Amino acid sequence: MLTGIIKRLGVIGIAALLVGGVALHAEPPSPIPAAARPDVRVLIDISGSMKQNDPQNLRKPALEMLVQLFPKGSRGGVWQFAQGVDTLVPYQDVSDSWREAGRRKAARISSVGLFTNIPLALEKATADINRPDPGFRTSVILLTDGVVDVSKDPAENHAATERLLKQIVPRLRERAVTVHTIALSKQADRELMQRLAVDTGGLFTLAETPEKLNHAFLQVFDAAAPAEQVPMQGNQFQVDSAIDELTALIFHKGEKSVALKMPDGKTMTEASKTDNVNWFKGQGFDLITIKKPAPGQWTVDSEFEPGTRVTIVSDLNLAMTRLPESLFINNDAAVTAALKEKDQVLTRTDLLKLVSFKANIVRRGDGKEWHLDLIGTGATDPTTPAGDGYYRAALPMLKEVGSYDVAIDVDGKTFQRSQRQSLTVRENFIVKVSTTDTLPPAHTVSLFAQNPEIIIPETKVTAHIKGADGHEKTQIITASSEREWQLPLPPTEQGGRVEVFFEVVGHYRNGDEFAAMTQVTAVDDTGGQVVAGESAKPAAPPKAPEAEHTSEPKHEASKGDEVAHEAPAADEHAEADAEPAWKKWALYAGLGLGNLLVIGLGYFAYRKVMGGSKSAVLDDEDDDDAEAADSKGGKDAKKDAKDGADKAAAPEKKAEAKPKKSLDDLDLPDDAIDIDPASDKK
Repeated sequence: MLTGIIKRLGVIGIAALLVGGVALHAEPPSPIPAAARPDVRVLIDISGSMKQNDPQNLRKPALEMLVQLFPKGSRGGVWQFAQGVDTLVPYQDVSDSWREAGRRKAARISSVGLFTNIPLALEKATADINRPDPGFRTSVILLTDGVVDVSKDPAENHAATERLLKQIVPRLRERAVTVHTIALSKQADRELMQRLAVDTGGLFTLAETPEKLNHAFLQVFDAAAPAEQVPMQGNQFQVDSAIDELTALIFHKGEKSVALKMPDGKTMTEASKTDNVNWFKGQGFDLITIKKPAPGQWTVDSEFEPGTRVTIVSDLNLAMTRLPESLFINNDAAVTAALKEKDQVLTRTDLLKLVSFKANIVRRGDGKEWHLDLIGTGATDPTTPAGDGYYRAALPMLKEVGSYDVAIDVDGKTFQRSQRQSLTVRENFIVKVSTTDTLPPAHTVSLFAQNPEIIIPETKVTAHIKGADGHEKTQIITASSEREWQLPLPPTEQGGRVEVFFEVVGHYRNGDEFAAMTQVTAVDDTGGQVVAGESAKPAAPPKAPEAEHTSEPKHEASKGDEVAHEAPAADEHAEADAEPAWKKWALYAGLGLGNLLVIGLGYFAYRKVMGGSKSAVLDDEDDDDAEAADSKGGKDAKKDAKDGADKAAAPEKKAEAKPKKSLDDLDLPDDAIDIDPASDKK
């Protein structure tokens, strides 16, 4: 056997084996996983309600754009659904003929269906997936304007929704299938669409109008099939000699003509395009693909709309770690990037010292921006080249709720590269309030675990309740369903305001512990109106999970037991001190008034005794005062009495201004959440 090994390895191979196994030594794993090829399945709702929500049938041009964006080497398919599911574009490897078939068959999209069978559509489109395929990243893009609607019987619709959430979605998650959802119109079941996306790590987008459908499709397609770009500076972009192909997607209004000015100063239009150019003109956009584009500065020589971008195919590319499109607060998000040439990480310091890696993050809700430098491995500043070619940066801003656009840009002086993605950061838990139509109405406050990585059986939920009568108590709650805890509020005779917040401790599936506290949710049905607050950013977690706001000896409470005690001990003391405080102030006021009367009487006696020595001025004033008092019939005396009463009452009011502490006084967080999607949030 040894003789055979020697013959196969040769002398050099044996030497390498003897000095340390160089020939057989495996390279360390890359911090950036190899990019999987996109596998994208598109589901389009054609139910009758689309006649109102998409009257111009803008799903057709949106699909035309989408199929043209599928990259080479990817797989794709398109299905339309209503009560049933119909294959529109067969699922197969993407090619020019596949794209052409997609363009033609987009014309078949209609709005004639009777129902909206979302569960069946997801099952049909993913029926071939039995286990994750490491070579592909499988995603589903679901467009709908409605809810799960399979029958005229509400019970059947509810059963279909339960099957979707409890059977189909867990199966997709297990098989690493990501579902990106687009809700067309506010009438769609937004809560369900977000749940489908969040539970599978996808992106939720709300397209409030059909005119926004192109951008919504593009946003989720970028998540499903990331493409490398060159950044646009105004209306210009730089092309370098390493770029083999570029695709310019230019959005515009109406039927405006589009032109590109090339580096040599000549202008390219659809009419003047050459053989190496493929020009697709759609409704509201032009898609221009150029093979072997000339190096230099290119200019979009026409007006264009936001969303315009240039993607490229190149041997020199930017590789980066992709973040999940659905994140949760207090995560440890970070990004790692590297330049690759023909799939090999560039480590040449003479090149890397001329290159800068930057992260640019924008939060959509408030427009706040962050600009960070990525630092090379082992370096202390962005100007030092990375020894292994990898550059990293922590993204602490993604610990907070919001919808974010993240861009990683590389500037190599003579070339630029960019990778972009959109994502949403959510709370681990949300609070919901449901109300019955009965008289008096019954209210239920529910806590729902949005994060599917939370282990429900290991999660302890404590409700802190302030009743309409002002009394406060805490209650341990058990899960009423797979990921929900329900707290029915006790009815009150005359309604009123009830306040609730939840304290939660538990574990993630990876073993890490967490602790959270929701914002106060207020339910006020006075006058028949219900006003409910929303869950907010968790407060600083309690130091000890077993700590409960009580001065009584601790005991192990069984699930569902109510911890019967009033507000925290400190609050009880504040309430007990309130009444003695005003009594003390009243006593002090009385003593003060008595002292004033004694002084006044003493002064009056003194005036009487010393009357012969008074000055003329004092005599006149006293006479005037006496006459005024007689003429007013004692009005000033009444006024003086009232002033004295006000002074006596002032300390009492001060005491009353120090109220009993309530849940409103607790140091709870401000409200933070959805996606764009115009976040979402989602």
